[in-house]
Amino acid sequence: MNNWWKYGLAFVGGAVVGALVYKNSAEIRRVCAKTLGGIMDLKDKAMEAAETIKEGAEDLLAEADAQRKAEGAKS
Repeated sequence: MNNWWKYGLAFVGGAVVGALVYKNSAEIRRVCAKTLGGIMDLKDKAMEAAETIKEGAEDLLAEADAQRKAEGAKS
């Protein structure tokens, strides 16, 4: 099956599910909203962890550069 067909069917399926959620059940909408909220929280936590790792790597790089310059000045 062509990729365009797969994407098209996924889009149509999502649209049908979205229409059912919108029209029929407030409970399903609450569950979807809670799930999306949880996913967004996970994304925020992952971004915080990535920022912490980035800051640590920048600190390590700055320390290595300072040490290299200090050793070069001694030579």
